[in-house]
Amino acid sequence: MMLKAQYEFLFVGRDEGSFLENYTYEVQQNKGGAGQVFLCLEVQNNPSEAEAMGEAIFQELKTVFFEENGAEGYLRFENALKAINRRLNDFRKGKLNKHIGTVHAIVAAVEHGSLYVSQCGDSEAYLIRKRFVSIVSEGLSDPHHTDGDLFTSIANGDLEPGDFVLFATTRLLRYVSKIDLSRMVISSNVSRTLSDVRDSLSGEILGRIGLIGIGMTLVTEDVVVPGAIDEEEGPLLQSVSSSAGSRAASVASSVGPFFERAKKYMGAVVEKARHSEVFSKTGPLARFASQLHYRVTREKGVTKDKILIAFLGVIVVLSGGVWFVHSSQIKNAELLALDGKLQEARQMVNDAESKGQTDKAAAGVILASAEEKAKAVLNTSNYRAKALEILTQIQSTRDLLDNIKHVAAPKVVADLSSKGASGALGMIAAKDRFYVYEAQKLYEVILDKVQKPVSFDDNDPVISGILFDEKSEPVFFSKAGKVSEFIDGAVRPMSAQEGAFRKGVQITDWGSRLYILDPSSDQIWRYSYIKSKGSFATAEGYKTEGDVKNGVALTIDSNVYILNSDGSISRFYGGIKQPLAIDRAPFSVMTNPTRIYTDADMTQIFVVDSAAGKIYVYFKDQKTQHLVYQQQIALDGVTDIRDVSFDKTTNQLYVLDAKRIYQVQM
Repeated sequence: MMLKAQYEFLFVGRDEGSFLENYTYEVQQNKGGAGQVFLCLEVQNNPSEAEAMGEAIFQELKTVFFEENGAEGYLRFENALKAINRRLNDFRKGKLNKHIGTVHAIVAAVEHGSLYVSQCGDSEAYLIRKRFVSIVSEGLSDPHHTDGDLFTSIANGDLEPGDFVLFATTRLLRYVSKIDLSRMVISSNVSRTLSDVRDSLSGEILGRIGLIGIGMTLVTEDVVVPGAIDEEEGPLLQSVSSSAGSRAASVASSVGPFFERAKKYMGAVVEKARHSEVFSKTGPLARFASQLHYRVTREKGVTKDKILIAFLGVIVVLSGGVWFVHSSQIKNAELLALDGKLQEARQMVNDAESKGQTDKAAAGVILASAEEKAKAVLNTSNYRAKALEILTQIQSTRDLLDNIKHVAAPKVVADLSSKGASGALGMIAAKDRFYVYEAQKLYEVILDKVQKPVSFDDNDPVISGILFDEKSEPVFFSKAGKVSEFIDGAVRPMSAQEGAFRKGVQITDWGSRLYILDPSSDQIWRYSYIKSKGSFATAEGYKTEGDVKNGVALTIDSNVYILNSDGSISRFYGGIKQPLAIDRAPFSVMTNPTRIYTDADMTQIFVVDSAAGKIYVYFKDQKTQHLVYQQQIALDGVTDIRDVSFDKTTNQLYVLDAKRIYQVQM
């Protein structure tokens, strides 16, 4: 058995004001096991050089610590710290003000069961042993230190099975008690432990923390079939030749001692074989070894047959052992390659999380590459669980960078099912009430009271509705292309000079004009309202350049925005399609976009992905005319969003599903 370090990284919180990164490097060593070095780093107030500093000092750490394998670990770690200090001083000399930012870092190494730690700034290292939490980095640096060497002292000690080591870029015990921290620790499941720590901190921290967790566990060393017996008896294979049978017959009288050695060795080989993978998977060979062992060791006397059996048995067993070792080496090499891919993918996820704070597009490329590596390992039985874990981490990182806001228990403003509603299509917000429409019914909601429904034409289902500003009354649009208004508690038809209105998929208004989105005709029809006649004029084609063939919804704020079936947004002005860039675009792809909503007084645009139960929020950049992605809002338990409305005065978002209206504070 040997002691092995299992480690994971994690970042908690959000803060774009500093550089945060975790680093590790591992080397397989001749004495057995592996040696690891770690750097848990935060650099504040030096964004231009922080990444270069991190790479430089980590390069010094791994190069110096592992370059002299024969030297004592403490001495190599001390030399590595000196090299790091020299490199940081080089950065300091290159600055006119000699300021390289505020550095919070843990530098550490684990080798042959020993831990070496140094620290600077607010960072801390913790050892959790048998539910007792110790701060092992305490007193290693001067809190008032500003110039000179950052790393001046070393703490070291031996680790034990079940120990858990935790590095943090800040003082973790500000946010979680020692008792709570000790309860979270599972040394054999580092990922679970870090996840529990993250969950306990998510509502507490104001900034962002880098964490490294290390669990110490006992593992079984690789089974190696012996090629020799103990040193005082000498190697057995030197006594074996290809002509073993004939020689055995001529020396039967003088092989007593050798036979005893063979018998002893056979016992050792078979005992090893019984517990090895190759023998457990090949029943006949296991039975042969057992029978051979019995005949050689249990029957009395030394005969030529026994000697022959001993020779042949040893050759067969050793041949099987050599084959097993060779197969194991090939398999281990393959497993190491797969493990390397996963380690690389995990590091890339950490890199993407850090990079995404300043360059989301670059982070997306890194995550895509990490996902490709993890999927390449997914179909292997040995690492499938780890690959799935990394793929989950990749999706979590994308969600983090997409700033998805989950609303656990949204407030219900009105429950329309109390009046029989089960298929609401849209919602119209008026000054002191809501109008919610289904295909055949209209529900008026005053405060939280749902009024008795009013019926539409049973033969012509309503598909869209707006509050028409020119009349301050709800106006509805049917599948057949009919327009009606709700006035004085009743639904009344409206007319146009050309007779029937054009068909389409949705209506909206701008001033005294009504707009109809008609993808089938690749047009946006515009109707002017003639107040003196109480009707609309003849239809005009608004669009002159560009297409709206894939449009599913529209909204206007002087620009006309078209939501397309693939989730993309088109912008028209003066009837001509304009360029529209989406900055910091989300990673997630919309599955069923159904609504787009804004007005001239709003700085946001809201887009509903109905099937996914999400609302995408974009900021309108007036200088660039770009849309800047901000966040996604997901209401837990609400999976079929039909419409949204936003109250600019109270900063409240109202969300409609098939039966209820919800309220969410923005």
